[in-house]
Amino acid sequence: MLNQTKIYVGKCFRMFVTKKQYKNLISAAMIILLISIVTGNEMFTSYKDTKNGCFAIISACVWIGLFNSIQAICSERAIIKKEHHSGLHISSYVLAHVVYDFCLCLSETLFVFTVVLIRNAGHLPEAPVILSKYTELYLTFFLVTFSSDVLAILISSIVRSTSTAMTVMPFVLIIQLVMSGAVFELEGVTKYISYLTITKWGLDSLITISNTNAKVHLEYLRASGEMCEPEPSTLLLQWGLLIMFIAVYIILSIVFLHSVDKDER
Repeated sequence: MLNQTKIYVGKCFRMFVTKKQYKNLISAAMIILLISIVTGNEMFTSYKDTKNGCFAIISACVWIGLFNSIQAICSERAIIKKEHHSGLHISSYVLAHVVYDFCLCLSETLFVFTVVLIRNAGHLPEAPVILSKYTELYLTFFLVTFSSDVLAILISSIVRSTSTAMTVMPFVLIIQLVMSGAVFELEGVTKYISYLTITKWGLDSLITISNTNAKVHLEYLRASGEMCEPEPSTLLLQWGLLIMFIAVYIILSIVFLHSVDKDER
C-alpha cells in the first residue's frame, strides 16, 4: 500500500509538469492579487473592513482549493477501475492525491500569505494568539485552502464525469459563501448548517487572530454584543475543526471511490 502511494505521488508530480498544472499557482496569484486590490485600507484595524477583507480572502482560498482537484479523480475513473482490478488500493490512490495537493496548497498559500503581508504591512494583527502572528495567518490560509482542496477530492470521487464535477462546483462554492455568516445573519437551521462549512471556521479563525488588535476587538463587541476574547483555546478549536473536516473528507473519498467498480464499461 505504501509503495503504491509513492508511485502515484510521483505520477501526480510528473503531471504537474506534463499537464501544466503549475498554472494553478498562477491562478492563485492572480486571484489573491485581485482580492488585495478591493480589500480596505483599514483591514486589521477596523472591524467592518477586517470582516469584509477576511471574508474576501477566505473566499479566495476556498476557490483556489476547490479548483485544484475538482476534476482530478473523476477524469481518471476508467483508469482507476482498470488498475483497481489489477490490485490498486483505492486508499493508496486517494492518499497520493492528498499528499500531492498538500504540497500544492503549501505553495499556493505562500502566494496568498505574501500578498496579504505586503498589502497590510503597516496594520497587521498586533499580537499573536498562540504562535507568531505570521504563522497563525499562514496556517489559517493553508487549512482553509487544503480543506477545500480535499473537499474537491471528495466531490471528484463521487461524480463520474468532469462535466458533472464542474456543474456541482459552483453550488458547493455558493453554499460555502452564503453559509459563512459574513453576508447574511444565520438563524435556526441555517446556523447549524454553517457549522459544517469551511468558510465559517476559516473566517472565525481570522477574526480571532484579528481581535488581538484592541480597536478591532472593541468594535466587534459593539457590533455583535458578544464576548469573544482571542483565546488560544478558541483558535485551536477553529483549527481543529478544519483539520477534522480534512480527515472526514479523506475517509469519505476512499469510501465513495470504491463504487468505481460499478461504473458501466
